[in-house]
Amino acid sequence: MNVKTLENLWTAFVAGERDFTGISLVGADLNHWSLARVDFWGADFSGANLAQANFRRANLKEAQFKNAILAGADLRWADLRDASLTEADLSDARLEGALYNAQTCFPQGFSPEQARMWQLAPGAALATKDLRDRDLGGTDLSGADLSGTLLVNSQLFGAVFRNANLLSALLGDSDLRYADLRRATLMLADLRGANLRRADLTQANLIGANLRGCDLSETNLNGALYSDTTQFSRGFEVPDTLYHLAPGASLWGADLSGARLTGVDLSGANLAGANLMHADLWGACLANADLSGANLLGTNLLGTDLSGANLSQTNLMQAIIDLPGDMAAIVSFNGQPA
Repeated sequence: MNVKTLENLWTAFVAGERDFTGISLVGADLNHWSLARVDFWGADFSGANLAQANFRRANLKEAQFKNAILAGADLRWADLRDASLTEADLSDARLEGALYNAQTCFPQGFSPEQARMWQLAPGAALATKDLRDRDLGGTDLSGADLSGTLLVNSQLFGAVFRNANLLSALLGDSDLRYADLRRATLMLADLRGANLRRADLTQANLIGANLRGCDLSETNLNGALYSDTTQFSRGFEVPDTLYHLAPGASLWGADLSGARLTGVDLSGANLAGANLMHADLWGACLANADLSGANLLGTNLLGTDLSGANLSQTNLMQAIIDLPGDMAAIVSFNGQPA
């Protein structure tokens, strides 16, 4: 370890510097150092003594920790994506909420799940997690459960949230430029002040979402769902390519497959020929709606009000349904009207 490098690190740190990207600290003695929120992207800590060091919320992406001593270190909420911790001593280290991905290398026998770390990957379970002020640009979180997750002021440029569940997520002031939000559930999400320029929200669920102050210039909103409770910026003209979900709405032939429509009031709506395959209509109201020729294959209809609905030629195969006796009598075993 070059003593001069360590002295320079300490001098710069005391002066307020927090960006030490790519620094070499091989064999350094940083025992008990407090380095919270410091950017050590690509740093080399091989063989270093980091016992009891504080790396909370530090950026340690692509950092090297081979044979490093991290005994008792505080790595809570640190970003360890693509980092190498091969043969590192992690005894008694605190790693709750630290981020990792499939490329993070751990010591043999180490379990990130038992350490309560958070994996960033397609389909990840991240509901209600605190991911605010994070740089997650380009991260693939397609199909992930991010319901209620705190993503305020996060860098999400080009991130992939396709088919992700962002129900009630907090995304205020985040950078979502070029983000892939196709078919994402943003129901009741708070996006105030977010930058959605050139983001793709094709068929996204915006029911009850707060989009005030959002930059929606060149945003793809084709087929997105909204309701009277969706809040757009003042003066924003909703394109005709969006689907307005409301009582009596005209949704003939609409593609609502896989949409989360729990509790939505579509009484008297025209859904003739609509694709509602695998949609979640739990507790929704479809009273007197026209569902003739609609595709409800595998749709969740538990608690759904279908009284007076036109089910002529409606495909109800594999639908989860609890129709009252008088209505169930008209539905045959294969889900087609008798």
